[in-house]
Amino acid sequence: MSEKEEKLVVRKATISLRRKYGRTKQITIVERDAFVPKKLEKEIKESILKKKSILATDIALKFDIRVSTAKLLLKIYEEEGLIKLLDPTLKLKIYIPTSQ
Repeated sequence: MSEKEEKLVVRKATISLRRKYGRTKQITIVERDAFVPKKLEKEIKESILKKKSILATDIALKFDIRVSTAKLLLKIYEEEGLIKLLDPTLKLKIYIPTSQ
């Protein structure tokens, strides 16, 4: 059986916005896939265990995935016991790896 290679879908587009007095502003829009391939998920898990603190936005930027997808992944890892929430009262969720 040959495994089908999973790909991460990322679309980038640049839009020019018209401003006052003939000025324009260019905005880059990045549309990311909501699913994480298994190969990338293993890589994320390995990098998480090496860090001192983990934020969903850091993972999303590093691996080019959606922030919402990174949050769901961190929630799954917390349920598995790989990571734990640093302080539940904080609005910003900071995770730390559990000692093994």
